[in-house]
Order: sequence, then structure tokens, then C-alpha cells
Amino acid sequence: MAKTAKGLIEYAKAQLGKPYWYGAFGQAASESFYKQKKKQYPNYYKWEYTPEVAGQKVHDCVGLIKGYLWCDSAADTTPTYNPAQDISANGMFSACVTKGTIGTMPEVPGLLVFMDGHVGVYIGGGEVIEARGHKYGVVKTKLANRAWKNWGYCPFILYEE
Repeated sequence: MAKTAKGLIEYAKAQLGKPYWYGAFGQAASESFYKQKKKQYPNYYKWEYTPEVAGQKVHDCVGLIKGYLWCDSAADTTPTYNPAQDISANGMFSACVTKGTIGTMPEVPGLLVFMDGHVGVYIGGGEVIEARGHKYGVVKTKLANRAWKNWGYCPFILYEE
């Protein structure tokens, strides 16, 4: 099944309000998954697990894109790990063939926007969806209100003319 810019936007919108967990790409939150991630990334898991997040999809910034890429269809399906696409936010920017500085960004919903170590999904109309950090979760922000430096066409999805 082809992955599209429209599908990426729909997936990102479906994640709004959900928690940010470093190293996650759309898995369901659980206490055991929390313990696994805390052991893997102790510097990023300074907070305690709370049961009210159980079952919600969790992502980090690039995990928001991977979650879409690695799910079969609907936003509520379980992602299947794909090592060929397992890259960091900076690695995702490097993989973009067509890219530029934020001042040259075309009005193309589904583009990725970047700052060092962080990526978001441009949804059009000057808005971005990003997994911003544990304090924020997955949020919608104004492109102009954040320090985005670059943009790029995600190399793993199709953009319509």
C-alpha cells in the first residue's frame, strides 16, 4: 500500500493529544512498555508511568512519521518495525532528496519540517503537528511560532502534483 502525504497528515491528526514517549513509534502505552523504554533510555524517562495512558499510541518526533509508515492502514493499527526506515530526525532530513531552508518552503501539506534533532509534519495553512516532548505530547503548532530551520519531502511517501 502506497504511503501518501494525505495519509501522513491524517495519521498525525489522529495522534493529537496523545503522549510523547522517546524511542516510540506508535506502540500502545503500557506499564511494561514504559519499563522497557525507561531501561533503554534512562535519561529520557524521568517521569513515572500513569495508568490513564494505557492503550494510547505513543510516539517521539520521528516516531510520528515512522508510526504512519509502519502501520498497515488505519491510524489505530499496530506498527511493524522496519529497519530500513529506522532513522533519526536528523537522518530523516539527510534522506530527503528535495529540501531547503524554511524560508523557501513551498505550500505542500505533508512536507516535513526540521530543527536540529527534531521533526514535525506540515499540515498546511501555516500549521505543524509534532510530537513535541513529554511535557506537551503530540500537538498542533504554528509554523511561524517555532524555530523550524529546514523542510523536506519525506523520501518514503508519495506527494500528489
